[in-house]
Amino acid sequence: MAAQLSLHDVTKTFGDVKAVNRVSLDVQQGEFLTLLGPSGSGKTTTLNMIAGFEIPTSGQILLKDRDITSVAPNNRGIGMGFQNYALFPHMTVFDNIAFPLKVRKVPRQEIRERTEEVLELVELPGFEKRYPNQLSGGQQQ
Repeated sequence: MAAQLSLHDVTKTFGDVKAVNRVSLDVQQGEFLTLLGPSGSGKTTTLNMIAGFEIPTSGQILLKDRDITSVAPNNRGIGMGFQNYALFPHMTVFDNIAFPLKVRKVPRQEIRERTEEVLELVELPGFEKRYPNQLSGGQQQ
């Protein structure tokens, strides 16, 4: 039985970052599939490629044996529910985390310490100067 959805060696890079590396999978009619992995492992990027919002750097995506790798999202017949984040797009990761503390007029040094602690807790040290659109979906969560 032919798969309803197939990914063959799908890779997506953003500059020097390999967000998805040679993913291959087949989804059969009626099958339920869950993508599990740590933050930044390429789950959201893979879904965006299936929906057509990102084009793979290499590889092929088939829907009912039809190559849809370069087909526009509105011509794929695939529905997608978007994740929603309460992030300010014009503020860095650091500023997004620190914002509630700044509103409460917490002293600067305490804001820095607590924000750095949160960055460590969510395994995002080194990302504090990035903006939300520079993070993966999992990292935004």
